[in-house]
Amino acid sequence: MKKRLIILILTGLFMAPAYAELTVKDSTSKEYLQNQGYSEAFVNSLQKSTARANGEPLAEPVEKEYYNQPVVKAVRKFFMYIDPSLDDHSFMNDHNIHTSPSYEDL
Repeated sequence: MKKRLIILILTGLFMAPAYAELTVKDSTSKEYLQNQGYSEAFVNSLQKSTARANGEPLAEPVEKEYYNQPVVKAVRKFFMYIDPSLDDHSFMNDHNIHTSPSYEDL
């Protein structure tokens, strides 16, 4: 009798539905990715590529107001010329992929 009861309980546990549903939209949300330990750069690039794939505008400004001032822009370009590892916020921003070669590829 005990064996049948244990088998019945185990069968019931395995047959119980799992209510931990996680959709694709949930797994690509900013909060979920940050809680899973992904970096801010990865989260931003995923949000940008998701918005681009869905044809939605990304409402996050890339550059702040003071970066658009002429003096600040010139100084930043000078330092970016000296040190190419500085972030110019061009990663995945307004990048159009051209499938045919042109003179701009040279």
